[in-house]
Amino acid sequence: SLRQALGRGALTSSLASATPGLPETSRATQSAFSLVSVRFASKKQGGSSSNGRDSNPKFLGIKKYGGEHVRPGAIIARQRGTKWWCGANCGIGVDHTVYSLIAGRVHFTDAHDKHKPGKKVINVVPHEDWPATLAATQARN
Repeated sequence: SLRQALGRGALTSSLASATPGLPETSRATQSAFSLVSVRFASKKQGGSSSNGRDSNPKFLGIKKYGGEHVRPGAIIARQRGTKWWCGANCGIGVDHTVYSLIAGRVHFTDAHDKHKPGKKVINVVPHEDWPATLAATQARN
């Protein structure tokens, strides 16, 4: 019967229990454990997105193109690593920024290095040498 299945003391203690609907097994477990009710959310929490962040733009790239006039200290290119190498009358910063050392015009060339094919070099040509440099470049192409 039901009394034999639940045990003789379990049925009487469950009837005398202060919490309705939760049977107690014995007095030893009642004192050792306390029952805690947990309420679960009925709606999904708002504002939880996994794609909601972005980094600020770094504004990298060429700032002065071939043939443009630059003054000393003008930034010619900003880069991560050495995509463009500095040549004549150029300097390179600790963050690989290529800048001008003299007043002149920007001139891009390919380095003739067999170990690094396609390596681009940035040069600054003084204004008085620019017509000859431009004529030599056009004759080569």
